[in-house]
Amino acid sequence: MQLRLGSPLLTAAFSLCAATAMAAPRVATDFSNMRSGPGARWPVIAQIPAGAKIRLDNCGPGWKHDWCQIRYKGKRGFVAANTLEPTMKNVIVAPLVTRDATAVRSGPGESWKVVAKIPAGRKVVSSGCQKGWMTNWCKVAYEGKSGYVDRNYLKRKGAVFAR
Repeated sequence: MQLRLGSPLLTAAFSLCAATAMAAPRVATDFSNMRSGPGARWPVIAQIPAGAKIRLDNCGPGWKHDWCQIRYKGKRGFVAANTLEPTMKNVIVAPLVTRDATAVRSGPGESWKVVAKIPAGRKVVSSGCQKGWMTNWCKVAYEGKSGYVDRNYLKRKGAVFAR
């Protein structure tokens, strides 16, 4: 089932998620940046590593768009909703996987040497996707190799707002 931003079903899902999630511990499964405000332009105040316990305070549409307010190690901040995966009991940071088979390159662009190939659906660890001249490239690690992957070949597995 696909959920779209602003749909009644999505609003209901976030309302239910927020209502049942208040003060319940959550677990991160892949790193996510916690920001001081609801958007990518806000400063990163913490990186949430895999396995970290977090608390979900609020998640929903409106002025925050697709950002969720959380608590982590005594700090309050926001994470992108597309990094969260709903489960039966928890909301977790969803793992980053490849959409299709893709090449890992030594630099951020098609002209850089291919250092590895990743099959579709495989989990990767990303240290971030850059803005500016590297807009479409993310630094990733896969099976001991690191390099750059076109952002369009990546998605959050099971994410509410899959990209």
